[in-house]
Amino acid sequence: MPVAAKTVVKGKPAVSAIIVNWNGAHHLRICLPSLRAQSFTSLEIIVVDNGSKDESAELAAQFQARWLPLGTNVGLAPALNRGAAIAAGDYLLFINNDMRFDPGFVAALVEPLAKNEEMFATDGMQFNWDGSERAHLATRLMNKRPGSHSSTELVPGLYFYPNEVNRETQVYMGSAACILVRRRLFEKLHGFDDRLPLGYEDVEVCWRAWLHGWKTVYVPTAICWHHIGSSGRSEEGMRMNFRGILRGRLLLATKLLPLRYAVRTWLVSTAGLAKDVSRLRWSFAKDRIKTLVSTAGLMPQLLRERKELFGNAASSPEKHLDFLLKLTDDAVRF
Repeated sequence: MPVAAKTVVKGKPAVSAIIVNWNGAHHLRICLPSLRAQSFTSLEIIVVDNGSKDESAELAAQFQARWLPLGTNVGLAPALNRGAAIAAGDYLLFINNDMRFDPGFVAALVEPLAKNEEMFATDGMQFNWDGSERAHLATRLMNKRPGSHSSTELVPGLYFYPNEVNRETQVYMGSAACILVRRRLFEKLHGFDDRLPLGYEDVEVCWRAWLHGWKTVYVPTAICWHHIGSSGRSEEGMRMNFRGILRGRLLLATKLLPLRYAVRTWLVSTAGLAKDVSRLRWSFAKDRIKTLVSTAGLMPQLLRERKELFGNAASSPEKHLDFLLKLTDDAVRF
């Protein structure tokens, strides 16, 4: 497909779109032209490649995307940070490769950020691929399972659920599949936590941003479609997801949550080994042991970071969690 002349960025771009790719040429064929059709044209596209063996590089060139080959799969958060390091824009758009976008998607995310210098991020609305369901909405956090909503367990005892709203509203986190962040603040936070291979990188960075009072705002008019779970359908993909989610829960709980949640997360995660063995999931049991051991090795460092983060913010994990829970109670307009 030829690239329209209006999509060629002249001068410094305002927005850098960063896509992590791993053998995703079939996704890039849809994702890249969708980005090139945006009404917001001050946009560069960076494809950070985690060691693909397909024709992804040729597709990136076809759609005038910058190509950053890493040679091996370093994980999601490290790859996103590598892309951010070479980006030229003042805003960084983190998206997945298995997506397509409404032509006004980028413009809708930029508008609120341009009006408020202390806003950290804007978050878009995701449909599933065929548009039959709203897959990602305003994220609401609760310390008990909500009875009237389908929810996901963040860590044992904390849950989040999607809430449909028709206005811009503050949320505790945005999805790394469709989030626009202010580069200046992202760099002050030192980016995503490189120790998160796949999953929880978005929760963790937004949690830290809120410690500084830097808001994340959900924008329902920023619309995209997501081929959810497409990267995790192979056994290799499922194992990567498993390791990433387990590491993410342990790191988030240890570094940022009140002690009772940290202890519960470690106990539940360790007890899960018996379930893996009973189901004869030997590869997952092996992955669980390796992840538990490697994350336990980070414990002294994580506890030092925890003390420093909350000391600098003159807060505590308990106070900060209460604040984020109150965002759900109030459904605060920004």
